[in-house]
Amino acid sequence: MLTIPGKIVRGLGAASQTLIFQMPHFVESHPELEKCALRTINVILECQLEIISPSFVIGPIQWHPNARPEMFGFRSILLEFDQPQLVSDAWLYLPYNSPHRTNPFHAEILAPELRLDDAATCKIRITAGKVFA
Repeated sequence: MLTIPGKIVRGLGAASQTLIFQMPHFVESHPELEKCALRTINVILECQLEIISPSFVIGPIQWHPNARPEMFGFRSILLEFDQPQLVSDAWLYLPYNSPHRTNPFHAEILAPELRLDDAATCKIRITAGKVFA
């Protein structure tokens, strides 16, 4: 398992608005996503991460009448915090039309409702078939 540290940053706020419309489509295909909060945790990783093979892809879906159809990739991860000490199942959320998609240091994470208080850092743990360093 690969562990990548990162810094939690404030996002653009778009996910908290769009996930309300997207989540019913996601849950229809993958009921395990129902546990996720309707917002993302945005992390700037210490090293780049490029997901070539998501755990699964949903779409294209027309999640809003004014939005063009979009594909979404998801990759299962473990999300770890030192303060407070916590490990949670989570998903890398990979919306294909996102402005973050081209930044390999930026991770958008879907997770259950977590009480993070003022957590500033985290680690993602991900299984990788092949890792090149």
